[in-house]
Amino acid sequence: MGKSVDIVNRFYDATDNRRMNDLRALVSEDVTFAGPLMTTTGSKDYVAMNEQLLQFHTGTRMLHQFENGDDVCSIYELSMTTPAGGSMTLPIADWIQVKNGKIAAQRIYFDPREFGQAFGM
Repeated sequence: MGKSVDIVNRFYDATDNRRMNDLRALVSEDVTFAGPLMTTTGSKDYVAMNEQLLQFHTGTRMLHQFENGDDVCSIYELSMTTPAGGSMTLPIADWIQVKNGKIAAQRIYFDPREFGQAFGM
């Protein structure tokens, strides 16, 4: 494992600990995000999306990671509370591309049904 996975793990640490300044420093200005229910482009919108979701974030349990150059694939369990006060754990596959030492793209894969129901999407 090398430099790209180190940057990705600093990102996960920043989100787990709600350190938004660290998160901002780790993403490129033109970062792209795509998931089953949301997409965004640009660091301002990306950070705003994360700030909103991190209100409900309770932890990340890393199961496995693969690195191939600038590409890092992480398989983890994301634990969250819900707006109604419940909790859920989502299995996530997360593909992050690192360019010039920053996160340039993130694409997550998960079954969105439970999340969509809990968050009214």
